[in-house]
Amino acid sequence: MKDVSLTGGTERVTVNLSSLFSKMGHNVTIVSYYHGKTPMTYQPSNDVKVTYLLETKCPDKGNKLKRIRLFFKALIKLKKYLKKENINKDTIIISQNFFSNTLMWLAGNAKNTIGCEHFKYDLYSKPISYIRCYIYSHLKCIVTLTEKDQKRFVKHIEARKTATIANMVIAKDNVGPDINSKNIIAIGRLTAQKGFDMLIKAMRVVVDKHPDWSVSIFGEGEDKDALQKQIDNFDLKKNVFLRGYSNNLDNEFSKSSFFVLPSRFEGFPLALIEALGQGMPSIAFDCPEGPAQLLENGGGILVEKENVPKLTEAICYMIEHPEFRKNCIEHKNYIRQHLAPEVIYNKWIKLFQKLGYQV
Repeated sequence: MKDVSLTGGTERVTVNLSSLFSKMGHNVTIVSYYHGKTPMTYQPSNDVKVTYLLETKCPDKGNKLKRIRLFFKALIKLKKYLKKENINKDTIIISQNFFSNTLMWLAGNAKNTIGCEHFKYDLYSKPISYIRCYIYSHLKCIVTLTEKDQKRFVKHIEARKTATIANMVIAKDNVGPDINSKNIIAIGRLTAQKGFDMLIKAMRVVVDKHPDWSVSIFGEGEDKDALQKQIDNFDLKKNVFLRGYSNNLDNEFSKSSFFVLPSRFEGFPLALIEALGQGMPSIAFDCPEGPAQLLENGGGILVEKENVPKLTEAICYMIEHPEFRKNCIEHKNYIRQHLAPEVIYNKWIKLFQKLGYQV
């Protein structure tokens, strides 16, 4: 894991999966290359050990030389850790994302590593994608979140060395939408990927028709100032709010009428999974990958990707049709059935057995 202490979908998935394995009786250690935040955002169960190879934040931007230096420092630390802990072919290693998978390959441990890919297949340029596929072809297995991405990797990697396991949903029975609320909720990092600029554009038209409705955006990120400026320029200060990070999203769901995911691209969106799992009526762009699969059997409205007028129409429709919102709530049963922790756990166990591990 690059930095498990931070706020993000991959970090949350890692912590949730580790806690699940621990609950089922496995000894689990999360190994994080960097340590950017104390305390860590998401807390695993008490039996899960967390180890940081470097007690420093990873500089995602800025000095390239410093980034390269820290990358190789993390590689050296990783090699020492693998040797010290006697990590061998009988140890199940699940590595998260391209960064971590690359380090495991450089450390000479690719053949013992199950690599996970949380982002859409064509996220990177062709040269980087070629390098990624070359590295992944040396892993024990590569796990994708969707079958579409698995099929794309199969073009470059042996099919027997690929698998699909989606993110799980952790839902509570006493949490759900407030159909009478006039608040909309959106969740994600404040970056271009998440498309909040398009949601703000849509809200400029929505509030002309429904001035008593508002949207609360939960998350942190480098685009915060730009998004706030956009809100100010559109005179939406009374209708669109950047709420920052929340450690109690269940409470925020309970105060909201429906959920919007305006992302430009996703892997398999955890925020949408959790919203649907709690019965939140949801609107999402048909971006790669995930929303189409999650909404194909109901639960909300799928909108042509990056089409702001269509997003505006969908939000207005959801506002104007409370009965439709009520009907969407029942989709939580489908999501919970297919993405329940025990379902996802059994898929991992079957994969471990297929790969020859004794579990």
